[in-house]
Amino acid sequence: MAFTALGQGLKLLVHMAAIVLLSRLLGPSNFGVFAMISPVLALAAILRDGGINGAMLQRSSITHQELSTLFWLHASWGCAVAAILGLSAPLIAHFYDEPRLIPLIIASTAIVVTGSLSLQHMALLNRELRFRALAFIDAGSLALGFAVGTVIALLTRSYWALLGASYTTTVTIVIASWILCRWRPGWPNRSSKIADILRVGGNITLSGLFDFLIRSVDNVLIGRARGPFELGLYDRSYRIVLFPLIFVTAPMDRLVLPSLVRMRLDHDRYRKIYRLALQAPLLAILPAMVTIMAIPEPICLLLLGSEWIEAAPLLAWLSLAGALQLVTSSISSLLISQERARELTVLNALSFVLACVAYAIGLPFGAWGVAACYAVSEVVRSPLAIYWATRTGSVRARDVGEVVLPFCVAAICTIAAISLIGQRLPSAPWLLIALSVSTAYAITLAILVCTHLGRECLHEALNVTRLLGLSLWSPDGSGWLRRRQVSR
Repeated sequence: MAFTALGQGLKLLVHMAAIVLLSRLLGPSNFGVFAMISPVLALAAILRDGGINGAMLQRSSITHQELSTLFWLHASWGCAVAAILGLSAPLIAHFYDEPRLIPLIIASTAIVVTGSLSLQHMALLNRELRFRALAFIDAGSLALGFAVGTVIALLTRSYWALLGASYTTTVTIVIASWILCRWRPGWPNRSSKIADILRVGGNITLSGLFDFLIRSVDNVLIGRARGPFELGLYDRSYRIVLFPLIFVTAPMDRLVLPSLVRMRLDHDRYRKIYRLALQAPLLAILPAMVTIMAIPEPICLLLLGSEWIEAAPLLAWLSLAGALQLVTSSISSLLISQERARELTVLNALSFVLACVAYAIGLPFGAWGVAACYAVSEVVRSPLAIYWATRTGSVRARDVGEVVLPFCVAAICTIAAISLIGQRLPSAPWLLIALSVSTAYAITLAILVCTHLGRECLHEALNVTRLLGLSLWSPDGSGWLRRRQVSR
């Protein structure tokens, strides 16, 4: 948890720095053009990966022969997906009536092919609980991609900078994972027993496909009906508010899923791990989400600049959706650890239907309408998803409610306090933002201290900070490293 928190904290800082700088170098229309192909790239990545990470984590053991067969299978499949993507470029460009997409999509096929070469290595690092290496790969690859993208943006002032950043990140992940993971693939073997991995991976892929559709159909509809400018506003707002959730939830799943799998027969420890998986992202991100909901205009001016002020109401609505998704983000780990991957697929399918209804209702009102209706749909979906996931198993809806209630109270108190601060500091946006963020975290900490589970959450957060300090600054043979050697 310590290394995961450090890695994702650095990754989030790099991501926000990229938003601030690149938004000023590239206008809404350039981001809108690249946002048109972002759903296509995300779909290609889901189809290419095939749920391999979750399937490998769920399995109790796996041989070198099986890993090698999976490697070549996924490398071949990655090439096939890339070929299909390249051949689809004219159709996608015709759909958006945007000819600039054809060379952009063809160039992006390299990302799909290259990314398939690191699947087994990243999954093995996760399986071996090497979170220090994973944190280094996550943060370092994004930072290098941002640096390359910034240079290209300075030279070209075009959407090609965004593609360059994405490709650099992918290549860095491949190189670093091969260096840090000593496994090397052998020749494939038809007798390898990988059918169960492919079956579980298929269910995870199908579930991820529905999740992808929820996060992508809105972009497609806005780009088709409203054009690149409104899509650029929506995409930037989405990436400020909801995209950072991926930086938190994906590594949390990487951390939590193997822990839940190992503890599924110990119900008390299983519940404790899941409670911490809920509390950690809420403590880290929810106060910031509430601040954006309360004062979206100053936040928009600070991060994006005056050219993007029309994105302010989108930030507010998407922050509400993001706050709710912090609560439901760990449901996938819960269901997969309990061997309920098929139920996860059904849940995501129902969520997709609800999201599509929201998008259809909001689209006539533009990007603002889509964001508002999507947030309302999350208000409806979240309690239903929690009920569905906790109706059986060690974790019950009451466990989730006990964790979430203090944070809900803190959010309401924070909005009221920030409103009072805003009335006294209407002409000082920088000071308003600083005071609002400080107030949000102070109120959250104060309310957590008043509950047993809240104090448990803060205690674990302090432990994480202490262990992280020991791990980073102590020499080999002391601190966390010494305890790790003793435990082996």
